[in-house]
Amino acid sequence: MVELRMQMEPQPFRLGKQDFLALWPQDHLLPTETAIENESGQPLKKSNPPKTRPTTVVFVGAKRRVTAGWLHSAIEQYRYEDDVFQLEFLEAVLFTYTGSDPLDVTIEARNYLQRFYETTMIGTRHVVSKNAHPERGPYLYTNGDLRPAWKLYEDTNGAFLNAIIPGPTREPFELRAAGILSRRLRIAVPSRIASFPSDLEHHEKPLASWRIAVKDIFHISGIRTSACNKAYHELYPPTRTTAACLEALYVAGAVIVGKTKLASFAATEEPVECIDWQAPRNPRADGYQSPAGSSSSSAVAVATYPWLDISIGSDTSGNGRRPGHWNGCFAMRPTHGLLSHHGFIPSFPRFDVPTFFGRDLRKCKRFAETWYAKDQQATLDVNRVASLQKRPAIINLVDYMSEIANADQMTMVDRFVADLELSLGVQQDKISIERLWNSHQPPEAQRSSFQEYMHLACRNSFFYDDFHNFEQFRNDYRLKFSKEPYVSPRVRWQWDLSSNITPEERNLAIQKVDVFREWFLSTVMREKEREAFVVIPIEEISPRYRDEALSEHFNPAGVPNLFLSPILGTPELTVPVGEYSYKSLVSGQTERLPVAVSIIVPPGQDLQLFDTTIDCLEAAGRPTHVLTGKTLFPDG
Repeated sequence: MVELRMQMEPQPFRLGKQDFLALWPQDHLLPTETAIENESGQPLKKSNPPKTRPTTVVFVGAKRRVTAGWLHSAIEQYRYEDDVFQLEFLEAVLFTYTGSDPLDVTIEARNYLQRFYETTMIGTRHVVSKNAHPERGPYLYTNGDLRPAWKLYEDTNGAFLNAIIPGPTREPFELRAAGILSRRLRIAVPSRIASFPSDLEHHEKPLASWRIAVKDIFHISGIRTSACNKAYHELYPPTRTTAACLEALYVAGAVIVGKTKLASFAATEEPVECIDWQAPRNPRADGYQSPAGSSSSSAVAVATYPWLDISIGSDTSGNGRRPGHWNGCFAMRPTHGLLSHHGFIPSFPRFDVPTFFGRDLRKCKRFAETWYAKDQQATLDVNRVASLQKRPAIINLVDYMSEIANADQMTMVDRFVADLELSLGVQQDKISIERLWNSHQPPEAQRSSFQEYMHLACRNSFFYDDFHNFEQFRNDYRLKFSKEPYVSPRVRWQWDLSSNITPEERNLAIQKVDVFREWFLSTVMREKEREAFVVIPIEEISPRYRDEALSEHFNPAGVPNLFLSPILGTPELTVPVGEYSYKSLVSGQTERLPVAVSIIVPPGQDLQLFDTTIDCLEAAGRPTHVLTGKTLFPDG
């Protein structure tokens, strides 16, 4: 039985134990071109509309007849490949077709529906194509209108700030739907049936029905952007434009289901330091570990919810890769400039990139091939072919590997590197940046050691720009409210330090960063003569409970490992490679924390990076996907 309040606004309803949302009406079911019959085969007239019913629209293409066997196969596909569809939606069935002759729904097909699913209403309607309204999938029929039915899921791990659905004219609309617990959101997701291949054609939109979550520093038209700071959220109205990289997703058919939380202003905050909105819950291990990084909620969402396909984050100095490491999912930082910066809050544009998280590496590759700008795709394909003509090289940067004291973690990293050696047919080169700098020093260094030359270069360049990029916000807030905006202690500490960095110090730092970039690409990676795969760790893994604060502030010196790919402008793929066992202070049991490693390749080699990593994992018998929940792998 359907429980629904009869209003035209989106309304929740329940079928059995599952909750759904009826969106705005998308189609009227009783115009003259629609033939509808009741369970007795009698035509229904517009003056005698049927009651509210769950309904399924089934597209049959150019078929002339619907048989029981074909119908059974279609329903089985719906059941097993779509989490929104359930058999109660077969109470009414509307067949849409493109053939020139009226569709014949055979007696056997009608009897099949009525006998096994108690279908009480059957209709047929001619459409121009399978993408014409009404699209295939589940609906709620009310007062002659078809309302798309989306499924409601609890945000159990607190990853989302809001839920988003398409509005009456398909514009983004913020959904306020309380969950079972009053402080939880419910996220609405669409059926995947409309994206299933049909007898006529594959779907024109490669990301049709993909569910995407987006970090709340990206603008979406009609939705406020908060940067996870209530002062920022209070100050600025909903934006009128959508970030360019998100527009590309909409064009490809993706569905953005909501915005995720972040460490405020994309800074470095642990859960106890997240003041305005509570930090999300890392699903791995004992459930009380830090989610890490400013894109933490994007990674948490992918690691927790099987109904979500991809999450979008951002990465400046590791805030996209650290969450992949700690939450046990794949994280891709693309080549700098491959995706537009237009429409998201900047931190340090020289380093800023949109990034993404996923559970299935092959699916991540398909997503990247679609998401990356079409005008960049040809270049990426050319780069991929060119890279195959160069000899591969694996570079193990001992400067960063030596920082990992966890022997079990290093064993997992070493085993992965060994698998990569076998896959590529080469042995790794262990290189010390400091020693190579001393022997092949750039002239600008003037005999300074690596640490002396780069000591404050990353900090002064990044911190200066980050601080001044929020100057307009601080001024706007003071002007409107005649007081200072609240920011968290971590942000305040970083801004206080950054305010003392002079423009001259910033410009000198930028020069040094550029010198290091050219030196590393030509001397370490030697990108013109070989295809280099640089392997680095993300961070030492050990229990980091969510009720503990970091003892030190984020104050980078030299070139930390997470600054390497931002400086180089290269893609970096973070790959889960194992799990580390520890005795939990929370559960008192042995739990497992994710362990990941990162691979860096030359700029523009993003697709080749996916191919090489997939080949390596499959050749070694390693999984190319991770699970949701406590553990990463089936045998974990």
